[in-house]
Amino acid sequence: MHYLRTMAVVAACVLAVGCSQLAGRRPLLGYKDKDHPKSDTALVVCAEQPQYICGITGVNDKSTWEKYNGGKTPWVRVLPGDQVIRLTLSNSHLINRPWLKINNVQAGHVYRITVGFSGTALTATWVDLGRMDSYTIHMPQFPLKPKSYTAHF
Repeated sequence: MHYLRTMAVVAACVLAVGCSQLAGRRPLLGYKDKDHPKSDTALVVCAEQPQYICGITGVNDKSTWEKYNGGKTPWVRVLPGDQVIRLTLSNSHLINRPWLKINNVQAGHVYRITVGFSGTALTATWVDLGRMDSYTIHMPQFPLKPKSYTAHF
């Protein structure tokens, strides 16, 4: 009986680790039209900051909550125009669920979200990194070294 319980725990751990390896490989779509050309989109990405966790949980009315990694979606594709980005921010002590409005999003641009601490709450700001052909993020894969994933326009 003890053997079966141990095997069940091992199987659950392997499944959880396997699912977390699938998440974040490609940016999720922050819009409904799956056939929209990538060249007419922009990327919104969370900055790689080891002291903070940033997850993009929605764009306008579209959820980008990714169940495989607990909602820590690191990047999304968005359409040009005004976009409202919903976030989940956390560190070892706090959690905050703010939103940001990015005005006049332009196709081919990358918008990076940086997490900060105001003294009482976690905050988020964005910066336009400009037009790019591609953008690479590094996904942590504990205990292994981070793996690189690249999105192209």
